[in-house]
Amino acid sequence: MAGTGKASSRVSEVVSHLREAIYEGRLSPGTPLRELPLARELQVSQATVREALQRLEHMGLVTRRENQGTTVTRLSPQDIRERLTLRAMLEVVAARTAAERMTPKDFEELERRLAVLGQSVESDSYYSAAQADLDFHRFVWQCSGNETLYGVLEHVTIPLFAFISVMRSHDLHRLHDVVASHTPLIEALRSRDPQQIATAFERGATASYEPFLRDGDPLVTAAVYGFLEPPRRES
Repeated sequence: MAGTGKASSRVSEVVSHLREAIYEGRLSPGTPLRELPLARELQVSQATVREALQRLEHMGLVTRRENQGTTVTRLSPQDIRERLTLRAMLEVVAARTAAERMTPKDFEELERRLAVLGQSVESDSYYSAAQADLDFHRFVWQCSGNETLYGVLEHVTIPLFAFISVMRSHDLHRLHDVVASHTPLIEALRSRDPQQIATAFERGATASYEPFLRDGDPLVTAAVYGFLEPPRRES
């Protein structure tokens, strides 16, 4: 059992290492992730790397294709639009349910998580900011009490957080407005008003991504950097 625990710990370390590299843009979208070279670089077994990649695939951070290997997930403009549409709808459901259940202690915890996000932004840590941002939203999902909804939101949202973190790390998106954008979310939850919650969370789910949802220079810039697949032309 001790050996099993140690092996699991090594897998978790590899997952954390690769996840941070993805969020910081050191492993850019589309980068091949080969088991043997990674195992040698990280001084772990190939089996450890394989399991770590499987976990990252479950998170949506890497993509595995038969006969092509594993690469860092590259989201197309259509992927982003589809995920944002789902996230906005589902997070409104989670937030409305959470608002009915949240206690004063829950709001204290949410404020604490917002403070952690603020500290990450002040330190200009893109990975930490993305994780703190995700943890803030995870707590709202958790407060809904709907585990299935929580799981679906995780699957839909994690690649989006990785995408925006990469953009921020390359100065294609700024961190300074991140904390302020969360205040209306807490105010909406405190109000327990369904319409206010819907407005705040729909806006919160999509605001950071608006430059990448329309054609124009930001989209072209992102494509040039390899962060986005070029829009498909109609045949």
